[in-house]
Amino acid sequence: MGRFLLLFIFLVEAVIKLMGTNQANGNAISKNAETVIYLVRHAEKVTSNPNDENPGLTEAGMERAEDLKQYLRDVEVDAFFSTPYKRNQLTIKPTAAGKPIQFYEPHDYTGLRDRILKDFQGKTVLIVGHSNSLLPIVEAFGAKKPVALIGENDYDNIFKLEVSARGKVRVQPKKYGKLNV
Repeated sequence: MGRFLLLFIFLVEAVIKLMGTNQANGNAISKNAETVIYLVRHAEKVTSNPNDENPGLTEAGMERAEDLKQYLRDVEVDAFFSTPYKRNQLTIKPTAAGKPIQFYEPHDYTGLRDRILKDFQGKTVLIVGHSNSLLPIVEAFGAKKPVALIGENDYDNIFKLEVSARGKVRVQPKKYGKLNV
């Protein structure tokens, strides 16, 4: 009986020590964690004025922005990235729900990648881009394009990138929203 008690005490102490080590090294653990990036194009934009270079969203676009929020409802997003355009900001706003939105230059793919992997390694990020920037962003993270092209009327793609601590990337292409699915 005494041996079992000593063994039990030893195991309890070992577990307590291990738990303390994990808590003390919390940052080290997260640096080894996978970075998850959700990447979408802005929702349907207003096209009635061809001279407007910064249009907002149509009613269908506003609905899609809400669909994005619903799609990610069970995902804890740590950072939100948008280009400075209204259509992108309006697309991400419902999902961000008052949390800060960080801006990036639309064609600075490597700068965006470096910023996310430096500041949000092991976290979950949502990026709203454009039809001509989504696939180059995927490639900037080191993955192959999951589709050949994103057309001018394609608004329902969502790409989930999973970047391991070693830089290996998996891409899962999916569709979201009630429209065009």
